[in-house]
Amino acid sequence: MGQNAIGRAEEAAEAAARPLSEAEQRQIRVLKAVVIGLGVLIVVGLIALLTAVVLRGGGGSRALPAEKAMHVPLPKGAVVEEMQISGNTLALRLKLPQGGREVIVIDAKRGHVIRRVRLGP
Repeated sequence: MGQNAIGRAEEAAEAAARPLSEAEQRQIRVLKAVVIGLGVLIVVGLIALLTAVVLRGGGGSRALPAEKAMHVPLPKGAVVEEMQISGNTLALRLKLPQGGREVIVIDAKRGHVIRRVRLGP
């Protein structure tokens, strides 16, 4: 097995030492052009992907302008414990200073309160 590997290595060294024929040189030039072309395609694709991410708003959340921000009156001393949104519906769970709890359901698209639900005392 060792002799066979040495023989193949010697053949490869002899092949590398001989000058390349015109057809082999042409094949190498074509392969180099293909490799360069594929590298350029990868770079262009990566730039297009990054551009699409930036243009589609990959920059995080945006706040509403002050004139379009909704105002929801909360009971005095109430603390928002949790907020959940589903579609255009926003639910606020409040802890009231008297010890009870309240859930306010809001239409987030139109900005008005749909329902208030008091829980506890």
